[in-house]
Amino acid sequence: MKKLTTLKLVMAIALLSFVTGIAQEKPVTKLLKSYIIASNSLGQSKQVNNVLSLFDDRYRNNVAYVGLSGVVKRSTISFEQFSEQLAENVKNKNYDFNMNVAEIVHESQKERAGTVSALVNFESKIDGKVAEKGTILMNIVASLVRGEWKIIHNNTVRVSEGSDIGNCVCYLYAKGSTMFNAETYYPAGVEYDREYQSFRVSTRDGKRIIKGNDTTYVWASNGDVLDGARKIGVANSSDEAVKAVLSDLYSETCTKIDFN
Repeated sequence: MKKLTTLKLVMAIALLSFVTGIAQEKPVTKLLKSYIIASNSLGQSKQVNNVLSLFDDRYRNNVAYVGLSGVVKRSTISFEQFSEQLAENVKNKNYDFNMNVAEIVHESQKERAGTVSALVNFESKIDGKVAEKGTILMNIVASLVRGEWKIIHNNTVRVSEGSDIGNCVCYLYAKGSTMFNAETYYPAGVEYDREYQSFRVSTRDGKRIIKGNDTTYVWASNGDVLDGARKIGVANSSDEAVKAVLSDLYSETCTKIDFN
């Protein structure tokens, strides 16, 4: 009986500590965590307003994005642009984005404003494949707006640390209109990998063909580029035909190929 009473006492103290911890959490930190919960639930709820209601309509987000290749891109996102991004994510049923707080780095709470800096892990998937994963350093400013706490500003540093699929870059070199060499960079886990391929456009048995390292495609007279009976694109020139072939070859890895 004493053991049971002791157990109940320990559980009561633990529960009280948990509740007290929640009650003592600063409003700006609560807002950050509410945003992450609402954002993670967006794929199921489809309720964009569950996220937007946490933000003031004057919201701005200054973003520095460090890609997997090391290229840095900077941008500023308004409330309207943020709203449009969320709406597009909801429409894309194959897309999933998830965040979790790894560490609260700093908190400062005043009567009418507060700031929180947090290290957030993220992972995005397309058709179940990792499109990107990494970390985000969020520096959020919240303020009392008409009696409610709202996020009014965010300085974000987003660092990509891994990807199985994503944007690719291909340098295509032509020797006349029949010989092509392709140097393609594509995401492969924690870095970009590189692959070289050669293609030759010729005619065989009255048909135009595109011969690669291990593949052969048909470039029909009407412009259709075919892999057997499967149409993979339409081309008016030999370089366009080779680009269609490359897009097909890397379709499982590259969501988009930038040709240079």
